Amino acid sequence: MNNEFQEKLHLYKEGKLNQEEIAEIEYEIDKFNAIWDFLNNEDKEFLEELKQQMPTDNREENKFAKLLKRRVNLRIIMLTAISIFSVLIVTIFLYFTASNIVSSLFGLNYKELYVKRATVVQIAQMLHPQYKSNRSGTETSLFAQQNILVSLDNTVGNTRIDETEISVKYSFGRPVPSNTPSEIPPFLEIHDFSLLTSHEADPTSGFKVLENAPQGTKVKVFIEFSKALTPEQLKENFINQINTVDTTPLEFTPIVAVDSKFLLANPSYFRFTPTFPYDNKNEKQVEDNRLKQNQYENMDNQAHKESLIGNLKLIKNNERLLQAMYNVPMLQDVNVDDMIKHVENNGVEYLGMYISVDREELLKLRDNPLIHCMGVENIVVW
Repeated sequence: MNNEFQEKLHLYKEGKLNQEEIAEIEYEIDKFNAIWDFLNNEDKEFLEELKQQMPTDNREENKFAKLLKRRVNLRIIMLTAISIFSVLIVTIFLYFTASNIVSSLFGLNYKELYVKRATVVQIAQMLHPQYKSNRSGTETSLFAQQNILVSLDNTVGNTRIDETEISVKYSFGRPVPSNTPSEIPPFLEIHDFSLLTSHEADPTSGFKVLENAPQGTKVKVFIEFSKALTPEQLKENFINQINTVDTTPLEFTPIVAVDSKFLLANPSYFRFTPTFPYDNKNEKQVEDNRLKQNQYENMDNQAHKESLIGNLKLIKNNERLLQAMYNVPMLQDVNVDDMIKHVENNGVEYLGMYISVDREELLKLRDNPLIHCMGVENIVVW
């Protein structure tokens, strides 16, 4: 409404209009009331029509809708969790199944592991003559990953001086070089010198160390010979000079020089098992090895020759294993075939030996003319 009409309404309210103006204002007011009543009636009809279209119990319907939605969401969550769990179970099942299949196809079986473990032990005893291997074992893991562990003990009598371990990992049936080198270097790498030309003779200084040692002292020494000795000569000039208790075998390890270049111990190859010994077809070989072992222990030249040739062939056929054991190229400048031929033509030539014995027995060798040098490695006072 305009300002003029508003002024007239104020004047009408205050009673300041004449009869004609009052009639005019009241006419306008009646017109507006009619319009208002009409609009109110339209709103009421609209609301009634809207109510008729809506459910009779909207609150209960909303509660039902919310409950239904909640159940649907819960079911979706449960189905999702079950699906994830099922996928996880299937994945784990497939993982272990695939691992077992791969291990059965490419891993070493128990017979092969037995022979490989025996090979590691034999090589360790060749390259670490100051140690003995009394314990070894294998570990297996998923996807054809296997590990051979060989414990090495440096002992004098019943006293352990120190110990170490060689670990060789096999992956898919093949030895894998370790990331870290062996804790103890192999004997071959320490002594690479020509036979009896590396230093002057000193046959007495080692014995002087033992002269004042108390009775019952047990020692481990390395004796270097003044000339190469055959096994029978070693027995005649050294072993037979030392007395031992019948139930206690003499602990000694002969060291061989092959072609005046390559040095290693010659542990009995007849105790090594290149085949699984518990198969019936291998019984004859095991029986033959027992006979050869007796000859080896009696220092028979031929038995020691066959033992050394077997050990050299073992090294030749396991170059990859040597790399895995020590993480160094062991045979890079070594011709093992020439060494084998040399042994076949000349037999075994022992440069020296490690020996553990009572002080009193060792002193019996003090004036032995075949001793070039004698060094005390370990000493234990009982």
